[in-house]
Amino acid sequence: MITGFAGLTYKKYEGSTFQLLSEVVNNAMEMASVNPKDIDGLFFTILAGTFDGKANVHFPSFQIPSFLGIRPKYIDVIDYGGPSALTMVYRAEKLVSSGEIDTALCIVGGKGSFLRENKVTADSIDRLYNISLTPFDEFFRIYEDMNPVTDYALVAKRHQKLFGTTDEQRATIAVNQRKNAMYNEKSLYKSPLSVNDVTSSRLVSDPLRLLEIVYPVDGFHAFIISKHQRNSNLRPIKIQFYGEAHWAEMPPELPDIIYTPTVESSRGINLDKIDAFELYDSFTITVLLEIEDLGLAEKGKGGKFVEQTDTTFSGEVPINTGGGSLNVGQPAFMSGGVILEEALSQLNNMAKGHQVKNANRVLVNGIGGWNRGHAVTMILGE
Repeated sequence: MITGFAGLTYKKYEGSTFQLLSEVVNNAMEMASVNPKDIDGLFFTILAGTFDGKANVHFPSFQIPSFLGIRPKYIDVIDYGGPSALTMVYRAEKLVSSGEIDTALCIVGGKGSFLRENKVTADSIDRLYNISLTPFDEFFRIYEDMNPVTDYALVAKRHQKLFGTTDEQRATIAVNQRKNAMYNEKSLYKSPLSVNDVTSSRLVSDPLRLLEIVYPVDGFHAFIISKHQRNSNLRPIKIQFYGEAHWAEMPPELPDIIYTPTVESSRGINLDKIDAFELYDSFTITVLLEIEDLGLAEKGKGGKFVEQTDTTFSGEVPINTGGGSLNVGQPAFMSGGVILEEALSQLNNMAKGHQVKNANRVLVNGIGGWNRGHAVTMILGE
């Protein structure tokens, strides 16, 4: 069961990546009432450039345990992008349940400020190492794109063309999430936001505007899964549903680009018994697609849904109750830890100021590899 968790995000952290990591891990271990010698399973993910030291490019599986002073007998690197945090926790719980390990540490995050300040993007790192993101880059990526903003902008434009979805409807997602963020002490952005504020903010890649896009920050999230509850005051939260899906097709091979693998990873869920939804929110269009692919709204009617439904933490369908990554920030360009931490806070009545009343089951959904690479759907409850 999940016995400890912690997260810290900063616009810019002045210390080293490992100092920040250590602070977060210590907080999680304190909540779980475990110490480094208890950790015998380690799960992590790293995006190029977000760790300082040699862990950036070389043997993080040695550096991370060495710095943290742990001696795991099992190490796994999950590289799904956004949903990685969810998969780590799932696999860790399986290993703990089977008796293979006793206590696992799952970590996601890093420092994005160095890359941001030096105008380094995922694409520039890829070009430096001559990395092809797909088998067909030479045919598929023939223009100078702004990965991943341009790709999501293309999806948003396609959604507009097919269904008449408006900029204002997407902006409503950002506005409602900001309302939630105003009551979350962990949010970096808390000033009131209007639809007009969003639609008049700087156009980044048509039709996506600045206030619809996550901000890369420095931060980590850590989760402890253990068979020992000891002094942990957390509810015995378990994974009640888990599904993942991975699609390899390029856009021309797909039925359309306005679907995500969530339609497959969430197959079989019962939405009637969910008290809150924590949905991956790299962009407003990402949330819109997940609302449709989970079945909260029919495909093409997500815009109407957010227009007509109160999705704030006190509303009828609470979504991204802490403000999501749009307001907490996106650590190391992967924010699955942000939504997972918020889900656990809700379930343990720890969401100060933005608590959903009687939150007993929370659905968490992660997306990675643009909107069509990976999806993980998870329901947490006692």
